[in-house]
Amino acid sequence: MKWINRVLTVAAAVSVVAISGCEAQDEGNFAPPAASSPTASANASAQATEAVITIKDFKYEVPASVKPGAMMTVTNADSAPHTVTAKDEGGFDIEVRGGSTVIFQAPDAPGEYGIICSFHPQMTGTLVVK
Repeated sequence: MKWINRVLTVAAAVSVVAISGCEAQDEGNFAPPAASSPTASANASAQATEAVITIKDFKYEVPASVKPGAMMTVTNADSAPHTVTAKDEGGFDIEVRGGSTVIFQAPDAPGEYGIICSFHPQMTGTLVVK
């Protein structure tokens, strides 16, 4: 058997296996990914509610202060995408699509972090970490 025939035979066999695998998934004959434990999910949810930044009407609603390393929930109530971007280099840069929520970790170092939306530079605020 020529080399090209062998390659085509292997390619055909791989295609059949791949198609069979897709059909099995469509029929529900597959195991879904393992879900995280309820305790882990509860801990993640509790951490994410430590501090909330809401973006509404092209303005940031920022808590008075947050703990170093706190899990931050950013909710964008606008239809336009926004960012929560540290004005200084080396900080954070979080993009939040319109109507979406994102979680990120606040800086570990205490201080005042100026924030800006890179899409809408008129949007500014300060995240106080202490």
